[in-house]
Amino acid sequence: MRFCYYVGIATLLLVNFSASLGERIDYSGHKVVRVRAANAVQLSYLRHLQTSDETLDFWTDPYRVGKPVDIHVTPGKYEGLARSLSSAGIQHHIKVEDIGKAEKEERQTIELRRELTKNQKAFDFENYHTYEEIVAYMEQLALENPLVSVSSIGTTFENRSLTMATISTGSNPDKQVIVFECAVHAREWAAPSTCLWFINELATKYGSDSEITQLVDGFDWKITPVTNPDGYTYSWTTDRLWRKNRKPSSTCYGVDINRNFDTNFGGLGASDIACVDTYHGPYSFSEEESSAVRDVLIANRPRVKAAISIHTYSQLWMSPYAYTHDLPLEYDEMLRVMSIGVQALQNTYGTQYQYGNHADTIYIASGTTVDHAYSAESILYAYLLELRDTGEFGFQLPASQIMETAVETWNGIKAMALEIL
Repeated sequence: MRFCYYVGIATLLLVNFSASLGERIDYSGHKVVRVRAANAVQLSYLRHLQTSDETLDFWTDPYRVGKPVDIHVTPGKYEGLARSLSSAGIQHHIKVEDIGKAEKEERQTIELRRELTKNQKAFDFENYHTYEEIVAYMEQLALENPLVSVSSIGTTFENRSLTMATISTGSNPDKQVIVFECAVHAREWAAPSTCLWFINELATKYGSDSEITQLVDGFDWKITPVTNPDGYTYSWTTDRLWRKNRKPSSTCYGVDINRNFDTNFGGLGASDIACVDTYHGPYSFSEEESSAVRDVLIANRPRVKAAISIHTYSQLWMSPYAYTHDLPLEYDEMLRVMSIGVQALQNTYGTQYQYGNHADTIYIASGTTVDHAYSAESILYAYLLELRDTGEFGFQLPASQIMETAVETWNGIKAMALEIL
């Protein structure tokens, strides 16, 4: 197993080296297989496989018997993985036959929509957009709409501005605030698309929609659609499946920003190995992105009523804690408000969500935004949402589902916000 480990690290180093040369990572023939542990022995086996063979990319973690686990596997590793799973009595099926083919189709769809809408002035919310396009939309909206202002909350390692939109009726030192950080993981493209829709709805329907008018009168909204601009840009130019930011270490690139916060930093569910996707960084808040989110919460203390982290995928709505199975003292209230948001979301198109505390609903993770917001800033309504889907497309959600994802999520957020107003 040590051989597998070192081969895995070598593979990750090769990917980092190739990417540093500007080559696009080719995922042709790569698959995503889904497995479920039928008992504790099989669950233990999957956990061991995850930690001992770094050539396998677990898109979802093996955290509970009976729950689906998605594994990204290279063409050369698939047969060996299939045999290994079979020897452990674990059945599998292929969820994504060819990641590279799906990526090509995704890019073709993006380009086709760009061509079809190139003469339209309106922003195309039914397509995916580069970071530059996202920032340009926000800046233009701020010029046209007095409710909207745009600010830089930090600068990344590659010198990109972390751009946040504020939707507000004006200066009021006592007004409550709702904060969103979106797309802290680069490959989760449906997250910024959804958060841009939040901005659009708040800015353009104030005064004509009674619920939105009430919500903008009652809250200042601070939304960062892309909290990892370097990684997000890299996912467009070089590696569609990149997760971390792009700060280099001595061996590999990137820190998982959602493992870089202070609450139980370096604990379970985070890695001290720089080449691993959940690498937590050298110390808490070592990264500009996590520091920027922290500073937004501090700057608006104690007005922040809710802090929401938007991710994909799995269709989950989760509260603290992520780092422990222990429940917060106020968990009943967290759960009550979650249930209201989830019900409104599900009522939109019938998309089914699970909800509950992070550790029990998805997995243990340390150094997360949601735990920091609750533990360090005493924000009761600190939530993390994992949007569509449940694995059919995973991180490569088709553009045809962008709007439904955004609309249903916004309905859930509205219901939550109205309940805590």
